[in-house]
Amino acid sequence: KNVYQFRNSMIDAVIIGAGISGLCAAYHLKKTGKNILLLEASDRVGGVIQSLNAEEFLLERGPNSLRGSHEFLDLVDELNLTSELITGDPKAPAYVYVDQQLQPVPMLPTAFIKTKLLSTSAKFRLLKEPFIKARTDKTEESLASFVRRRLGAEILARLVAPFVSGVYAGDPEQLSVQAAFARLADLEATSGSIFAGAIKAAKTARTNKIKPVRSLRPYRLCSFKNGMETLPKAIAKYLGENLLTDSHVTQIAKTSAAQFEITFERYGNQHHVTTESLIIATPSNAAAQLLREIAPDISSLLTEIPYTKLVTVPLAYRTEQLAHALNGFGFLAPRGQGLRTLGSIWNSSLFANRAPEGWVLLNNFIGGETDLDAINLSDEELIRIVHEDLQKVLSISGAPKRLPITRWQRAIPQYRLGQAARVATIEAALTNQRGLQLAGNYLHGVALGDCIKHGKEIAESIARSNT
Repeated sequence: KNVYQFRNSMIDAVIIGAGISGLCAAYHLKKTGKNILLLEASDRVGGVIQSLNAEEFLLERGPNSLRGSHEFLDLVDELNLTSELITGDPKAPAYVYVDQQLQPVPMLPTAFIKTKLLSTSAKFRLLKEPFIKARTDKTEESLASFVRRRLGAEILARLVAPFVSGVYAGDPEQLSVQAAFARLADLEATSGSIFAGAIKAAKTARTNKIKPVRSLRPYRLCSFKNGMETLPKAIAKYLGENLLTDSHVTQIAKTSAAQFEITFERYGNQHHVTTESLIIATPSNAAAQLLREIAPDISSLLTEIPYTKLVTVPLAYRTEQLAHALNGFGFLAPRGQGLRTLGSIWNSSLFANRAPEGWVLLNNFIGGETDLDAINLSDEELIRIVHEDLQKVLSISGAPKRLPITRWQRAIPQYRLGQAARVATIEAALTNQRGLQLAGNYLHGVALGDCIKHGKEIAESIARSNT
């Protein structure tokens, strides 16, 4: 057999999948001095994080930005990327399109009182929340049911549903509040009310006087000068020979209760490595395939996790074509408002050098759980639909400049009802699989910040267990 020799025959940890979760786990393990190997099937790293230069426009085919977290900013510092980090105006308003108008999402209590986004009756309905009896049923509840019950139907339609479209491209009637918005469910479960729980948490924080390392307020919107792909590329550079792309894992076998043998193909050659710590950081369907032989119970559960379909349709316009100043983050469109487009991010307003002088760049999204057929539309149909929607919202004159469209058949995992119980069952089963860990946005949050944090936590747990 052609046995791949990597520094020595035994690897401390093997990571499969070089999306942001796998990259972060590998980074933190290598930083502790572990002998690691990260295997990626494709010829690039970063997974859905993809930045593209097209005709002097800097496009994001996947995530457009991320909210700064301590784990992310520490990573930026350690990788010497501080000079590459750029931030959008943390006060940049996000809009919701309702009643044929853009209304800014209220971020402060005073703005909430004055907002035209909600009716007076909806605002008064919020005042009842502390007095609504907490749900005692321990089964999972849909986000829509939770919000209607505690905050009212209008809050659901005009604030929560658009937000869910922006984060999950999902349907609040299907999403589990315990899985997708666990913090909200916990506030009710522990304090009987969202507001009461939030006040209690704030008091606890003041009492404990825990001073954070840094203020995260300026880092509400983060990216890099050359796009989001800067981060995975920097981690890959740090990993060096510990990372192998074009490496297709064909089998995982257990040679003993505490050892895994991983077989992979690279450039037509077959290789074998052995490890006591294995992290599978692929999407759930790929993880299910890899675990089919050694952990069929976990594999079966992973196949149950659905992903939604989504299309990104970037369009550019000359500044004189728009009547709107584009002074903000962008807008989200609730269903039932006459738009098929889910939302639009105004990239060139948020970050410098996203568009040539005199142009604006808007990254628009269509599809998701409420419009699964959109992905089957032709490029011409997608551009026509999105452009007509933008004309309604932004009073655009003339035609757009078309840019590369990206179709995601498996865009974002959907934390549907049953997801919280499913993840708990998966994690219980993992306790019987010594040395095996799973990482990815289908477990503990779909945001990049969640994946960065989870990757670090897994690395730290392995480092502790091996000391």
